[in-house]
Amino acid sequence: MNYIPYWVFVGMSPLLYMNDLQVSLTHFGYYQGALALVFGLGSIIFGFILDKFDQKKMLYVANYIFLIGLFSIAWITIQNTHNPLLITLAFLPFIIGQIIPGAILSPLCLNFIPEAKGRASAVLQGSRLILCGLSLQLAGFYYDGTFQNIGMIITGFIFMAVTMLFLVIKNNALMKRLYSH
Repeated sequence: MNYIPYWVFVGMSPLLYMNDLQVSLTHFGYYQGALALVFGLGSIIFGFILDKFDQKKMLYVANYIFLIGLFSIAWITIQNTHNPLLITLAFLPFIIGQIIPGAILSPLCLNFIPEAKGRASAVLQGSRLILCGLSLQLAGFYYDGTFQNIGMIITGFIFMAVTMLFLVIKNNALMKRLYSH
């Protein structure tokens, strides 16, 4: 679930920023580049510190960061902002938060059935792409030229990501597997 809000944002932001908020292509590149830069640098930094901290605690940290992202996106959605910088800044906490569960849980999922890692990877990637595509279609259907409808959809999916990550953290059997690898 933590990939869906990102892809909805990436899919809808060109329409919103360039068509409706009148952002130039150059400035749109800066906004998208800032998100990619934060994700890239965060991934590199987290890669270096992954083994130094308790992974369950890191998942809790990710969930708190997701909550900050949820509240920031919800706030600008309620405000119905037309400021692309504010929209981008509000989305940054979510971008940072999604690094941690992806780095910890994706390898764990691949090791559920060690002899079927290729198939597990295909199922994970395929289901992720299908859910992202359906979610983007939903956002496109309700798009009205403002961030408000996009924000409501993204907020809903971030809420689902927070809830699912909380359930994963509370799953003792899954957390035992995390520490056995």
